[in-house]
Amino acid sequence: MKLTEIIDSLPIQSRTKVENLANELFYEIFSYLDLYDVYKAFYNLNTRFQNLLINSTLPLKVNLSTMPRRAFQSYHRHMIMSNKHRIASMSISNPFIVDLVFSPVRTVSHYNRLETLVFNQIKSKYLTNILHYLSYLPDLKSLTIIPADEISNRNEVLAKILSLPGLKHCKMSLKERFGVNALAIPSTITSPLEHLIIDHDMSFSQLKSLLSCVPQLRYLTCYAVVSSYGSSSETFTDLLCNLTHVSLQMTDILFNNFEPMIRDLFHHLQVLRISTNRDSEYLNAVRWERLITTFIPQLRVFDLQYTDFGRFDNDPNQHNYESILNKFGTPFWHQRKWFFGYRLEQGTYYNHVTFYSRRSYRKKQYILYKPAIYKMHRNYQIRNIVAVDHLIVHNEEAATNCQRHFPNVTQLTLAENFRTNGVCLRTLFKRIVPLNQITALVIKCDNLYLDELVNLLHAMPSIHTLTYEDRSLKEMEDKSTRQSDLFQLVRSTNTIRNVTITEGFVLKNTKLIISLCPQIQHLTIGQYGRSVLTSIQFILSKIKSDLPRLCSFRANHTPKTVVASIKTMLESEG
Repeated sequence: MKLTEIIDSLPIQSRTKVENLANELFYEIFSYLDLYDVYKAFYNLNTRFQNLLINSTLPLKVNLSTMPRRAFQSYHRHMIMSNKHRIASMSISNPFIVDLVFSPVRTVSHYNRLETLVFNQIKSKYLTNILHYLSYLPDLKSLTIIPADEISNRNEVLAKILSLPGLKHCKMSLKERFGVNALAIPSTITSPLEHLIIDHDMSFSQLKSLLSCVPQLRYLTCYAVVSSYGSSSETFTDLLCNLTHVSLQMTDILFNNFEPMIRDLFHHLQVLRISTNRDSEYLNAVRWERLITTFIPQLRVFDLQYTDFGRFDNDPNQHNYESILNKFGTPFWHQRKWFFGYRLEQGTYYNHVTFYSRRSYRKKQYILYKPAIYKMHRNYQIRNIVAVDHLIVHNEEAATNCQRHFPNVTQLTLAENFRTNGVCLRTLFKRIVPLNQITALVIKCDNLYLDELVNLLHAMPSIHTLTYEDRSLKEMEDKSTRQSDLFQLVRSTNTIRNVTITEGFVLKNTKLIISLCPQIQHLTIGQYGRSVLTSIQFILSKIKSDLPRLCSFRANHTPKTVVASIKTMLESEG
């Protein structure tokens, strides 16, 4: 019996209409949905639902990151303008929306209930003024700032961020226009920040200056700590008594320069994750044991990854790394269950060495390499394969030789070389990962035929993000690809919303990708020179026919000399 027949058979008094449900129940339902989806579905339904949306005092979470401009105008007028005092969370990634929401900029202070604010791809010229007015928001606790361009006044922006009175969590990516300059923050500034994520280049001396302003810091993550010219050992005099978690990705930082940070700041540290290179002192197990025992006795997670290129004349120096590995195998390391391994790739002139921690707390990422020398401590066993959600495969041979299955992988990266040699990649990968649950595919390999890509996408019905280097795709004729039944099937069924072309821009290939993925909402290309104008013109011509859902388009590396031409082109398109 059909559901409608069952309902019709019930007595009238037993039936409940949606309109009879209590307001509180609707508010509970709305809390699980995106506000814009609620607005589209209910605002124009009847007066009652309009009043439910407009007159409530409940806090609102606003996500403006995936909204096309034409849809924003009405939403802004009905929901945002009249409810500024209710918005507790706001995420913005479209630059034009920043212009509309915070125009004039002083209206930022009207969002007096705002607790979380995310600016992704905001123009750097707005930052100083917006940050000034954010200081009037007493409840603002979380801030993410990722400008669309490089900034020229990082010191000023940082000072504004650190002056926000209630800020507890901050993620920033403030890439400087003129390299890594000295950090000058007034000594009078003290920030209440507890969780800080820095995703731009920062020298050790800059990091020292910044940490002196955040005495309450608990979690610190820096993705690009770099060496500065003439750098020497820094002394960190301010003990961060609350600092328990540190994650640092360092480049060319000597251990002698890093050790004072351990001695002065890490006394209460529980989790330390570092990625570094070149200085082999990081592989001194005895030195690490002394430092951990003396200065960071509460450490429970120690995650080390060290990489280097070594020159060996017909000798990979394997015995040297076995000796290092053995020194990390004493009772001190066993008792803490900290195990290590190394991987040595032998090249013609140089060998690439990676020495790394092997523990379940490492990032949920696994790399399948081509044949190389592997070694790990005898007490370590490969486990927690089920925790891996990102698999990186270096080449076809690595995939062919893999004897493991990764049941929970959702992101797949193809690196280096996949010439296929007649082997179907779909067949190759389905042995080691469940292709039907892949949501993100990254292609960095050389010369992958588009028909192989289409075949892979056909086996990945859940994919929503595609990233590739344009050199990775071997050009094919439009006719042979577009007219294939598989191409048309994938075109009509895939739900890819995000496409990023990280290097180059072969227009022929991109035309095929756009034709293949009509659901694209966010498109990013990496293209140098004035040729970007041709690309933008092509994208604009396809918005109505092939890209009806496009919300944002970003062209990286765009020279300033063509910005004015782009602006004129956009204005002419309306």
